[in-house]
Amino acid sequence: MAWDDNVYCAVDIETTGIDPSGGDRIIEIAIVPIYKGKVVKDWIYTSLVNPKVSIQTYAQSVHKISIKDIQSAPGLEDVLSVVRKYSRDTVLVFHNARFDLTFLDYAAKEVGQLPLDVYYIDTLEISKAVYGRGKKLETLATEMGITHKVTHRAYDDALVTANVFIKFFDMFGWERIHEFLRRWMGREY
Repeated sequence: MAWDDNVYCAVDIETTGIDPSGGDRIIEIAIVPIYKGKVVKDWIYTSLVNPKVSIQTYAQSVHKISIKDIQSAPGLEDVLSVVRKYSRDTVLVFHNARFDLTFLDYAAKEVGQLPLDVYYIDTLEISKAVYGRGKKLETLATEMGITHKVTHRAYDDALVTANVFIKFFDMFGWERIHEFLRRWMGREY
């Protein structure tokens, strides 16, 4: 299938826990651009983030990021400005978009910015439509023969999300994939 001229950006975050309303925050982010069915390695962005909150022990055991690792990392405001640049005139791609976008909204609110207004596609939503249920990123990657592993680190997981998206796009084409195009304009708190 022919690819369109859009730049797609697979995004993944790692967090201090799973509840942004309870104070959990972003501690790592990666953005992996895709153009014409290929990952554009020169445009990849990845960064640890210092949200100035503690990391739950459970979360540390999942992604292996400690407070010491993020002490000198940029803050939420710096990282959000990068996300806004990458989201301009692109389509973001997530696996479980609501999770990542909700955390990004909380980050924006915390630093006094408006929430993101972005177009996105969720590979979890595509998997629900294709398989009748949502599949974990690891499961999709294995079934699709993607060799890069999900490690619960932002770069690796964004790269896997990018490759899952490429496979879905190649399977279904632009018209069918764009049935999953959504717009996020912040969420209600």
